[in-house]
Order: sequence, then C-alpha cells, then structure tokens
Amino acid sequence: MLTTDATPNRGRLSVFATPALALLFLLSPAAPEARAQEGPGAETPPEPALSGRPRAGRNLIMRLNLTRDQMAQLREIRRQSEQEARPLARRLRMARRALDEAIYADKVDESLIEERSREVAAAQAALVRLRALTELKVRRALTAEQLQSFRELRQRARTRQRLQRHMLRRPPEAP
Repeated sequence: MLTTDATPNRGRLSVFATPALALLFLLSPAAPEARAQEGPGAETPPEPALSGRPRAGRNLIMRLNLTRDQMAQLREIRRQSEQEARPLARRLRMARRALDEAIYADKVDESLIEERSREVAAAQAALVRLRALTELKVRRALTAEQLQSFRELRQRARTRQRLQRHMLRRPPEAP
C-alpha cells in the first residue's frame, strides 16, 4: 500500500506494504541483468531467477514464471506509479503538517482543524486509489494461473503477518 506512516519516517513512501507493489519494486528498471536479457528480437520465454535480487524476490519471480514482456510491463507500471505517488505523498505530508499546526496552534480553531482533517483524508484517499489502480494494472498483466499463484502467496504473507502481530502482542509467559 502506498502510504505514509505516523512514525519518525513519516512521509516516506512505503512500497512494500502489498505484494503487488513489492513485485513492482523487484522489477526495477535499474536491474542490469533484466536489461541485458532484453533487446531487439528477444523472445519471451519465462524469466529465470535474477542473480542480484534478494532470495524472496527471486523466488516470487520464479513462482509466477513471468515472461520478459510481463517483467517489462510491470517495470513500466512501477515507473508510472512512482511518478504519480510522489506528489500525492507530498500532499499528504503537507496536509498532516497543516493539521498538526492547527491542533497545536496558540489559538485553537475547531473549524480549521475539521478542514485540515478533511484535507488529510482526501490526500490519503488519493494514495489508496492510486494503490488500488496500480494493483489492478499488475493483476491485468498476470495470466490466470499466475494470478492464482499470486493470490496464494498474498494469503500466506497475510497469515504470516497476522501471526507476527499476534506474537508481538502476546505477553511473555512466566518461567
């Protein structure tokens, strides 16, 4: 999910929040091994694991059995998404800053706080919409079989995240 967090790194774009966007990140246009395999007259057989990528990323690409054309398409989706996300993330940061200033101003103006809250909500909604449209483009780039595999991988990732959150909330057991 393209979001900005309320953490000290607030305002940073988080592209790893969803597997679809993580997949896009793995297909960075800067990947020299991917560029070297593409060229005039290149066929589109399944792409082998990328040697310079993290193991999980190579595994995802292998499991989905992406073709070179699909990888190029996903890189373009990523490039477009990043270009659109930058101004939206900046807008959200500015809206949050304006809301903070309104909340902590010497003279509290409730109507101004309401207005600033609506601006934050609108900026967040724009990022959520971009994320959804980006994931839809990714979905359309996958075959039915790849989409099924991708759904299964997403479900496993969600299950792991839930278990990790559960373990973090669980109080330590007494010896």
